[in-house]
Amino acid sequence: MLYRFSSLALLALGVSALPNPQVEGPPANPHPPPSAPHPNIDAIKAVDPNSFPSYHTGNLSRDNVTSPTPEGPQKRWVCSQSPILTWGDNDNGGKGVTITNADNGGWRGFYIYHNSCDSVPWKYIWIDAGATQFVSLPDGFEGRIQRGVDSTMLSGSPQNLGTWFEISFDGAGVGWGDTSLIRGCDGAALLWSLDGSGAWKGFTQYVLEGAPNGAYDMKNNGQWVIKYTENGDGSVNTIPRDWLISQIGTDLAYVDDYHGNPVIASGNGRFGTYWPAGRP
Repeated sequence: MLYRFSSLALLALGVSALPNPQVEGPPANPHPPPSAPHPNIDAIKAVDPNSFPSYHTGNLSRDNVTSPTPEGPQKRWVCSQSPILTWGDNDNGGKGVTITNADNGGWRGFYIYHNSCDSVPWKYIWIDAGATQFVSLPDGFEGRIQRGVDSTMLSGSPQNLGTWFEISFDGAGVGWGDTSLIRGCDGAALLWSLDGSGAWKGFTQYVLEGAPNGAYDMKNNGQWVIKYTENGDGSVNTIPRDWLISQIGTDLAYVDDYHGNPVIASGNGRFGTYWPAGRP
């Protein structure tokens, strides 16, 4: 199927009216563990955002793969050459993330990347509709989770376009996280701390329909999503950025690097995440 359309066609039809390809399914013979309990999203979002600290960055690490030392750059990890498939990790109370697939369309894939290792995910997981699984993360992890499909995310080339859940752990073991739309938005993502603080960020509403011309870009698998809000030089694409601000504001997610306080902390290094229907 051909997914490329002319700019004239986009203007005539409106991007939201264009067809999106059918979403790919999981690898053969899935064998997940029992689902964790479904989170109470209404209760999570009912917590007053003024009752917990929010940060523009905090101790969230968004750095490169090397860290300066007196002896010169020291690599903090090795980029993966072959990703690890998990159907759900054992939750012994350690650092990690629960992922709830709230997309009623079926199984969905989620891909975990180290910072600055964009070509091959470190680990990935497929989760059935309505299920929640735990993914363990190592001490010192710095990276992100994205939704997607195997044909592109495992192709060996960067697939950055879409919503990111960013997460890292500082030297004290505290987790830092946010929802970032700087590299695009392929759907909502909500996060909350599992340390009892009640801290949460992100959003659950569907924002992929009705955006103005110039707000869309297409993933390599043909899915139309909201375009990245910043270019590589830091300049802002105001059309998608302003659309996202109109839909969710500036404090619940990074709409660019210059607004809001979308970062929260988790004292025990554990977060919950909830991923409503999107365009993986």
